[in-house]
Amino acid sequence: MASSVANPKILLEQEKKHPSSRLIDTSKSHTVGELSASKQRGIAPAEGWFVLILLAVAVYSVTLSIVTVNWVAHSLVLLWSPAVGLLTGLLVAKTPRMPQSVLHLGACLLGHWLSILLTSAFAFHVSWLLLLGILRNVILGGFNSSTVPNSEEMMFFFYLSFLCFFLGYFGSWLIYRAHLPWLVGFVYCSIMLVNLNYIKQDMTLLFVVLLCALLLLIARTHLTAQIAQWQREGLHTDRTWTRSITIRCMQVASLLTLTVILLSPLLPIVDQAQSGKAFWDHLNNVWTNILNGHISLQNPGSLLQSYQPPTNFFGDQLTISGSVHLPTGEVLNYTSSGGPQYLEGFTYNMFDGHTWSSTLDPNESHPYGPNVQLPVDVARDDAVQVQTTITVVHPPESTKHYIFGPAQPVGFDIATKVYTDGLPATTTGASNTTGTWVQESPLTVGERYQVTSVQAPAVTQASPYYKDVPLPADNIDFWDRYNYGALKVLYVQVPGDLSPNEQKTVTQWTSGATDTYTALKMLEAHLSDPNQFTYSLDNVAVPGNVNAVDWLLQTRKGYCTYYASAMSIMARQLGIPTRVVNGFSHGHFDTRRKVWIVQGDDAHSWVQAYLPEYGWVSFDPTPGFSLAVVKGSQPTPPPTVKPSPTKAGATVTPGKVTPPPTHPKKPTPPTGKSLSPTAPINTALLIWLAGIVFALSLLFFLAALGRYWWRSLYENSTFIAGMYWRVCYLARFVGLGPRAWQTPYEYSNVLIRQAPQGERMFRHLTELFVRDRWAAPYQAPQPAELQDAERLWPGLWRIMGKLFFRKIRK
Repeated sequence: MASSVANPKILLEQEKKHPSSRLIDTSKSHTVGELSASKQRGIAPAEGWFVLILLAVAVYSVTLSIVTVNWVAHSLVLLWSPAVGLLTGLLVAKTPRMPQSVLHLGACLLGHWLSILLTSAFAFHVSWLLLLGILRNVILGGFNSSTVPNSEEMMFFFYLSFLCFFLGYFGSWLIYRAHLPWLVGFVYCSIMLVNLNYIKQDMTLLFVVLLCALLLLIARTHLTAQIAQWQREGLHTDRTWTRSITIRCMQVASLLTLTVILLSPLLPIVDQAQSGKAFWDHLNNVWTNILNGHISLQNPGSLLQSYQPPTNFFGDQLTISGSVHLPTGEVLNYTSSGGPQYLEGFTYNMFDGHTWSSTLDPNESHPYGPNVQLPVDVARDDAVQVQTTITVVHPPESTKHYIFGPAQPVGFDIATKVYTDGLPATTTGASNTTGTWVQESPLTVGERYQVTSVQAPAVTQASPYYKDVPLPADNIDFWDRYNYGALKVLYVQVPGDLSPNEQKTVTQWTSGATDTYTALKMLEAHLSDPNQFTYSLDNVAVPGNVNAVDWLLQTRKGYCTYYASAMSIMARQLGIPTRVVNGFSHGHFDTRRKVWIVQGDDAHSWVQAYLPEYGWVSFDPTPGFSLAVVKGSQPTPPPTVKPSPTKAGATVTPGKVTPPPTHPKKPTPPTGKSLSPTAPINTALLIWLAGIVFALSLLFFLAALGRYWWRSLYENSTFIAGMYWRVCYLARFVGLGPRAWQTPYEYSNVLIRQAPQGERMFRHLTELFVRDRWAAPYQAPQPAELQDAERLWPGLWRIMGKLFFRKIRK
């Protein structure tokens, strides 16, 4: 074999000086097309940088639609995520000889920590440990398991940040690795269309930019793939030809794109028939319900109904939807000198047809110390004081630190802050009414406080209280003495889209009423009549173009918030000031513990109407519920009226009706320890875990980077030549690098003298290298010999490692 080598010293020296020329001059295993492609590769990817520019325009069009919707605050920070995702996807796609699954895992870790950084440091300026605690609670207990303010918004920002990163990463990898531009276009357009449903302003230009970028991206990617296919089949190309055909093809693609954009308004889908619109609406509803797990085997038709996300029952706003977020298990228990009590938390006064909100002025909040007299709306001397002692078991998640207690409290034995509506007081009564009572700090497990409240005597035939208040339409002068003009602004507002049928219903139901209280009781009786309306735990979402009050009158079923909203708006059409109250119904009496137990599914909505001199009087129009429980010093079990039977397995919604008194419901213990970040957590453990994860992520990245560099070393050589030169490269670290005067056989003998145990491997590799580089074509290494040479690597690595450590010990 040695005789077939011509001047091996000179050729070996030339190869060491110019390794990139070895493949082009002497390789026997590469086609002419591959040789041409290897010359043009350089640092740029084969697809070129223009593809990355088009992809960046597309992904940032989608990101801008997310920012424009303004799902969360500080949304401009999201613009950092796609750029990192694009570059990461390009790096992963172009990393050879590395398991893609491992690289994808590393990319997800990078996106996770990037989202943590952007959310904590740049958006909300909170500790990353706090954010990790919230994330832990969401994974273990859901979104309603945290009591940290803005926790849901921070988690949603974290999700959007990771989504934007993934859009860039996903698009870059699909283009540069999988070559699937159509899939990228489908995903980007889908997400863009979802966001356009929630954008009020015209975003046509942004959508046109997205379509243009995607069409040109598809054309450019397919052109690159086609040229690569031609080269693999043996076509010889050069830069001039490639540039020329690329320019011509992209000009044609640009012309077609412009034509499509200009002609798209003429497509029938822009002005489709109502049946077509209904079809797409149903398809969108099915997809949305499946994504959110809103599937009912008992009612498959619900898949076609529009989906509404669950509402936070204790939030600043209350949207009437199919379901709400509720705590689980026992929330609190109480004893009261006035018997069972509805426990009020906060009120809403403004309604847009679907959502209740409050206009209580934060500037009108006033702090009160323990046992300090609070402002009260009751101006009568015959009001009765009631003492209620409340013990907190599992504080409900809420946007404020609400304190729950009977209506019209006059004092708490803890420090409180009272929110009022800011109306000026009058000489005949206090019109500056209260609507919310909060604590400076959150309620804690086991906390106990006492509430003193006032109640008017029970209404009986012998003492017809409240009936001396006329209807505003019958005696406006009476109401004007109680600042009625200001009350109308805050508590008599009605949505503008009520149907004539709703006004007709109010007139029919209150026919013959001569005073305000009688009219309110008529509305309450009609709505709570189980022969007309049904208390339902499973409700279809209210359509966006239908008012919630009209929807209840059409469907005749709903849960407590439906009925409270209907009665409040109907009373307002009579000119009566009303508001909706959120809190808890009286719960059930525990005969063993001698306390009233209030559970999470006892969360309830009812109505309060303002009656001069009596203050805010409560009404409950929900079928199966009643405020008319027996009063007295001894606790009385709740009423036996039940709602209509519901399907097994239905989701619990607010206002759960209590069971009959003969079978009192046993108290349900809390479902577990609170997972809120305010609970004690092992901060040191979190720091160590986060540090370990970060260190592993860093090691993974460095290992991937090192592997990529090692695989790229001598990548323009054949497999055997690359393997031989890598051995020479490692030998340099132990002072055994090849000399310019040595032939491959002489150098092999040097290595054998230093590591005799590797004699067979060194000689075999040297022989293959000489044949690969200088032998005749028919003597080139065969595929079986290449596979045999690849099995030499583990042994060569061990030998080089032993030589390296031997040198260190010396």
